Amino acid sequence: MITDEQFIKEAEKVMETHPAYRNVSFPYFGKTYWIKRRLSNGRKQFAKKSVNQQFYAEIARSSIAYVQTKLSPKIVYLCAEYMITEGAGCSVGDWIESDIEDEKRLQILFDAGTALGKLHHAGITHGRPSLRDFLYDGEKITLIDWENTPFFENLDNRKAVDYLLMLLSLYREPYDYPSFIKALEDGYLSIVGVETKEQAKLLLKKYSMLGVIAKSLDFLHMKDVEAFSKLYRYLIE
Repeated sequence: MITDEQFIKEAEKVMETHPAYRNVSFPYFGKTYWIKRRLSNGRKQFAKKSVNQQFYAEIARSSIAYVQTKLSPKIVYLCAEYMITEGAGCSVGDWIESDIEDEKRLQILFDAGTALGKLHHAGITHGRPSLRDFLYDGEKITLIDWENTPFFENLDNRKAVDYLLMLLSLYREPYDYPSFIKALEDGYLSIVGVETKEQAKLLLKKYSMLGVIAKSLDFLHMKDVEAFSKLYRYLIE
């Protein structure tokens, strides 16, 4: 943990400048750090924990993931109102949309899938691994936003949901090319094999009515509905 008083003063100055920001970055001696405050994210809290529960749960889950896998950001300062983590680069989505070669895009997606596979191999799940939650700094992948509570108690089901949400997040984007989907999935499967994929298929079949509804609503061109319909077709049909 960083105990430098000047570091803390810099962080507090940033928060004073942006009092409503839940997440805000600041530079310090050539490195980027992120502050995450114990504030609401502004979304409806339906089916979610309270702000306090989310904040403290994220600290615990992120810390466990860091100790076990180094796949979450390193927490360098922590208090009751906020935590500060080391910067870990830009989101995978930002990288994909940047001016890089497709070969590099495919490698980043493969590495993102690999990261989730390593997390699951360690017996840890994320809860909502969308592309914006995978950061890449040019060398390694880091997963952020650990506040989401798993829907299932069963670990195999939690892994399956992670796997589905990871693919779903790519299907939501305009660049959901088959080669990109394959790279993301291949990275994941290279670590854990096909067991989680098969479990995901079982879940989709169990709740097959969701797929039927999604396909029937394709004509409305709703992003989330269309994405789920594509995912369902990819895995079930």
